Amino acid sequence: IAAVSNYIQHHLSEPITTEQIAASLYISRTHLSARFHKETGITLSDYILKEKTEEAKRLLRYTDKPLSAISAYLGFSSQSHFSRTFRKYAGITPGEYRTKHAGH
Repeated sequence: IAAVSNYIQHHLSEPITTEQIAASLYISRTHLSARFHKETGITLSDYILKEKTEEAKRLLRYTDKPLSAISAYLGFSSQSHFSRTFRKYAGITPGEYRTKHAGH
């Protein structure tokens, strides 16, 4: 799990797939997914998106980068996909989050 977390932290600015992580660890995608879920209780794809959301929160709080730049930096296919994902994991939109937490 530490190796998975480390991989994700070093690749936050890219689209990350379970296949890429599995290949970097020299194990099958199926084995990685099953083991990760068993040990953490969440799916690997949920974990990846939660980590990207946490990084987005940091960028929204401490930078004035536009949402489009944050979305692109974190490897989302579109700003709307980023906004939907952020809202799913943070409970509010990126814009609302920035207004509430800017400079904290």
